[in-house]
Amino acid sequence: MHLFIAGGQQYILGLAALLKSVELNASKDVVHRSVKITVVSKGITAQQKDKLQNCCKYEIGWQEFQSNYEELLCINGSRIAYVKLEPEKYTNEQERLIWLDSDTIVLGSLEPIWNLDLKGMAVAAAPNPWGNPNNPKDRKPYFNTGLLVYDMKLWQQEQLSKTLMKNAKINLWGDCDQGAFNSVLARRWHQLDRIWNNPDTEDMSTKVMHFMSRPKPWESPTPNKLWLDILSQTPFKDELYKNKNKSNLLFKFEQKYRQRELWVTQPLVKFKSYVKNKQR
Repeated sequence: MHLFIAGGQQYILGLAALLKSVELNASKDVVHRSVKITVVSKGITAQQKDKLQNCCKYEIGWQEFQSNYEELLCINGSRIAYVKLEPEKYTNEQERLIWLDSDTIVLGSLEPIWNLDLKGMAVAAAPNPWGNPNNPKDRKPYFNTGLLVYDMKLWQQEQLSKTLMKNAKINLWGDCDQGAFNSVLARRWHQLDRIWNNPDTEDMSTKVMHFMSRPKPWESPTPNKLWLDILSQTPFKDELYKNKNKSNLLFKFEQKYRQRELWVTQPLVKFKSYVKNKQR
């Protein structure tokens, strides 16, 4: 089993909890199943990498974020999410790969989706709970990219990285990489049950819980109990308490700052998109 993850300083506690959850739950076949983990790092120090390795018994292969995504149109979110458009750049996997966002935790074995027949599709994913944020009237199935299962043979045969990167350069998607994925792979993805990428923190059937909304558990004064229990088993448990004094007032200020930042950047990105489309 090969897992593909990315993270930076802002999500380092999420990454720590995810890695521990992988150790605890990803594979029940602890004797015969090896788990390979590739993590793309953006600004994570050597000391922090050692600490993250201590979160998980499986060896982590580190790759540095390659900053070639500046031309991609992005209203919000981190550009590190775009690494999932180019899995072959960061891994040498030729068969199958599972991507996990660093604001997820694994609560059940990933064996079923690792061994799943993708029915001739290059990607399997679970539906986005809120449909298509770029066009709410669009009723076509729309998937969330917080968990992806890649068929790397088909992915490379269809040259999907090239197509996705081109799409992200000329289209303005409010949900960044997710918009590009759904545009290129519309009706060409294998649908997983929502339990494999579930924002419902009360659903006990969940295999992969995804904290899609803000605040993230490490930002909240009252973190999700499941997430907190997992983080408490890592060397980062004290880091949370350093941040726990962050008040609701400060969080609201940060949210307002982000909204103001979008108010400035969104028109610029839209203008850039308009110019690019005029040049096509």
